[in-house]
Amino acid sequence: MRWFWLFFIVLIIAAIVALMRSNTNDDSVPVMDPPTLSAARPEALSASPSPEPTNVIRVDARTIQLDGRFDVSGTGSISDPYKITWPLMLSAQSGVGSDGVIAVPKYISLLDGTSIEISGYLAPPVARDLTEELLVMRNRWDGCCIGTPPTPFDCIEVRLDKAIPIKGKHLIQYGTIRGILRVEPFSAGKYLLGLYRIEHGQVEGSGG
Repeated sequence: MRWFWLFFIVLIIAAIVALMRSNTNDDSVPVMDPPTLSAARPEALSASPSPEPTNVIRVDARTIQLDGRFDVSGTGSISDPYKITWPLMLSAQSGVGSDGVIAVPKYISLLDGTSIEISGYLAPPVARDLTEELLVMRNRWDGCCIGTPPTPFDCIEVRLDKAIPIKGKHLIQYGTIRGILRVEPFSAGKYLLGLYRIEHGQVEGSGG
């Protein structure tokens, strides 16, 4: 008999619990709306440009000033290359330490990978009618004893996209080179042999 009443009481309790649950107001339980993807704002889709280093001053839309000394016009693009000068290239020698190791100035490193234009004396590495490689130098030099031998700071190795003829006295011409600048120190021991090279070079104009 006791088991009957115990079972009866359990049924009553279960019924009461079920009734309480059914009477629960749905509004009392917070309901989370499913997440939705909102449209991104246009300004959020384009990354903000990195601030230029303090040693670079923008003069106008097409001119920057490097290290407070060198005005460089152009935008660094293929259609509007930076117009580079030899004093700017030479200024990198200030980064050479007493041990011969160079720490390339930051304002020079900024030019790495940009399109540039520079004028100078053009000479092939070997004497031949056509060449795909050139040296563009600040000073005239015949590779031997005439002129001023170049240093790593006033000479740039050039790899041309198209071979050109080299003719004239001492196989030297003066012209303007366009291409992609690479700033890559090349050393043998403690001796710096090269610093600059140009890829995809094109000769804009030349004369003997």
